Amino acid sequence: MWINHSVKASLDKSLQLLVLSAMSAALLGSSSVSAQSPSTGAAPAAAPAASATASPISAPASASPATVAPISPAVAPVAIPAQVAPAQAAPSSTPASSQNSNPGLIRPSTNAYNGSSASTLELPNINPANKKLKGADEPWKLATVVENNATYTVDVTYPQFDPVKGSDPSKLNDEIKRYVAAQIDVARSVMPTKMLHIEGPKPLSTIKGLCTVSLYNEHLCSMTVDLTGYAYQSAHPVESLSTFNYRLDSNQQFGLEAVFRPEFKYIPAVAKICIASLSQGLDDEGSEWVRRGAAPEEKNYQKFQVTKEALQILFEPYTVDNGADGYRKVPIVWDRLRANVSVDAPFHKLVAH
Repeated sequence: MWINHSVKASLDKSLQLLVLSAMSAALLGSSSVSAQSPSTGAAPAAAPAASATASPISAPASASPATVAPISPAVAPVAIPAQVAPAQAAPSSTPASSQNSNPGLIRPSTNAYNGSSASTLELPNINPANKKLKGADEPWKLATVVENNATYTVDVTYPQFDPVKGSDPSKLNDEIKRYVAAQIDVARSVMPTKMLHIEGPKPLSTIKGLCTVSLYNEHLCSMTVDLTGYAYQSAHPVESLSTFNYRLDSNQQFGLEAVFRPEFKYIPAVAKICIASLSQGLDDEGSEWVRRGAAPEEKNYQKFQVTKEALQILFEPYTVDNGADGYRKVPIVWDRLRANVSVDAPFHKLVAH
């Protein structure tokens, strides 16, 4: 009885040893597969399955290093930076031209008005309609200066005279063309060059003008050149009025002194008449303004017109008043000047009748 019990105990221990041996063999087999996985490349798929089967059975602590340690080195190479890199690099590889593919995105184009393609057309003596300046009986025709470019336009009309009573106005006409061109150059010089860099319809500045003839006969020609210029971003247009007086017998322009006898002190006499005329109805402050602007100085009496009825003196805006009325004209009838007018035929005939 005792023998049977001891034999049974021995058999039980033998069975336990067999079970332990089988478990050890199984564990050693799984660890060898796990250890080979980094070199075979099959570890990423096989390792999780082996580990999941062994974990419920492997109660002994010695099994943990065999199952867990080899798996961690196998996971490191599986990092996926190589798959992420192309996705991060994609935005930088987008062509720059594709940025304008959005139809709602409007980008300003290069300014075409940079001066390189500007065209200038000058028509100094073109009168296709054969227009007259003041009606059909006037002895002159109309000529025009026209220019178009990126910065401004010019449109100025001036007269070209016909012969009267045997006179030859050819030199007069040439002188008028030069004089008008000089006045346009002055107005053109103040046109802002920064307009060349402004986007928008061109031109943004203009120079317009016309001439008014106050007297033309076989002896004398007197006229004004009135230009109005508007420069880009200016508050208002600017008027420029100049006078042109010409003797056909000597083919030259003349000044106010030529109208009077050489011994006559014309500036004080003319200034006295002008100050009295401009001061009518003004208070002390206005009269003082007139006395300063029309003082008997030669610089104040450079602009004048000759008509059949009178000598007209012109004053610049803001010289004799606040400028609200523009240029001021003071007519002096020839009767007031008769005794002191030059005896030269062109001027003497003005007071002879």
